[in-house]
Amino acid sequence: MNHFTVILNQPETVKQTTGGKMGKKVVLFLVDGMRPDALAEAETPIMDKMMAEGCFTLAGQTVMPSITLPCHTSLFFSVAPTRHGILTNSWHPLARPLPGLFDQLHKHDLLCASFYNWEQLRDLSSPGALSASVMLDNLDQPVGAADLELTRVALDWLMTHDFDFAFIYLGQTDEVGHHENWMSAPYLESVAAADRCMGVVMESLPADVNYFVTADHGGHDQHHGTPMKVDMRIPILALGPDVPVGHPLKEDASIMDIAPTITAIFDIKNPRQWAGKALF
Repeated sequence: MNHFTVILNQPETVKQTTGGKMGKKVVLFLVDGMRPDALAEAETPIMDKMMAEGCFTLAGQTVMPSITLPCHTSLFFSVAPTRHGILTNSWHPLARPLPGLFDQLHKHDLLCASFYNWEQLRDLSSPGALSASVMLDNLDQPVGAADLELTRVALDWLMTHDFDFAFIYLGQTDEVGHHENWMSAPYLESVAAADRCMGVVMESLPADVNYFVTADHGGHDQHHGTPMKVDMRIPILALGPDVPVGHPLKEDASIMDIAPTITAIFDIKNPRQWAGKALF
């Protein structure tokens, strides 16, 4: 039986989303283990549209060790693993605490939500920083089904509540890579399924939402975690009213640059400890 965990801080009244304090919205999709070269092999019309109409790089860099929790921590806290100290898929409190993306947005009264199907991501925000936190323990489902179930739960909440920033983590691509090999037919189908999930959200939310798509790491054979290019290279895509069209992202674009780019959209100053720089 699947476990279902929900933490809601929003009032019970259901309302049509209008955005929060600043009238801007950002949705960040992260497809676990999605290699950039998979976008050319899989059916990905939504990500193709983002590349055609927004800005992107297929040569973004993640961090070492190129495994899920260290990479996510570097994304949300905009520092390298040597600074945050998360070197495995087990969380521990940072020896020298610093604010993450959720905390920084919450500090400025922005409404944040997180939807994910890998429970170790629960510690990326401090208590009280989220208006909604939903975790589905469902990665044992057939290819694409788990991410679609999570997407539908996320969309139901996003369409009925105000929000400024939402994180939607799609974990099945990594799961399939470990079982079937990176770049195998089932792996490419999981990438296509993640693309369809993005389409479900983009076709349903208002036109004024900014979208980011990235991955935490790549992979090879049935593994990742090495400094090999196929493990370290990630796509970074952006599309929306606050995203410059056709703007080439810098050659050394890093996973650590995503949080500063999102705070820049909201005109929020970054914590001085963050190492990343806004991508545009």
